[in-house]
Amino acid sequence: FRSIPIMGVLNVLLKVTVSCLCAVLADKYMKDFKSLPFYVQLVQMKLAWTTTILIISFADGTTWQRGFFSGWTPAVWGVFASFIVKCWSTMAILSLLDSVLKNIGEASAVLVIYFMNICLPMFPDKFEVPSFLSVMVVILSVTAYVGSKSVVEKAELYDK
Repeated sequence: FRSIPIMGVLNVLLKVTVSCLCAVLADKYMKDFKSLPFYVQLVQMKLAWTTTILIISFADGTTWQRGFFSGWTPAVWGVFASFIVKCWSTMAILSLLDSVLKNIGEASAVLVIYFMNICLPMFPDKFEVPSFLSVMVVILSVTAYVGSKSVVEKAELYDK
């Protein structure tokens, strides 16, 4: 138990919670404003996101003294670029599907990344059953929820 980094687990749980909340809210507002083109909706969301990030960056007092991009290595730029692609593709998927299916896609992407870490020679990771089962529990739980949604709705009709 001592080898589990508690702060890491808490940060992952916080990230997943915020990601799911944001996906549901984005899904709701993208459906409410579907008369606007996708790119207009995305630009509006990203303007709000950029404003929030700028406000947070002024809060610590040192980000702008050193320079906003100070310490950014080529690896950080690569991650930044990949997150831009991920964000745009996620929002494109979200505009067509719902937030639950988007989260299934993200969970499946985690599974793909896990197998890439195992199979590619540049990573030292080895296959571990507990890690694999953890990822599968998340994927199967979300999939079961999506699959049971219509069954529950039908059952509610007969309960009345």
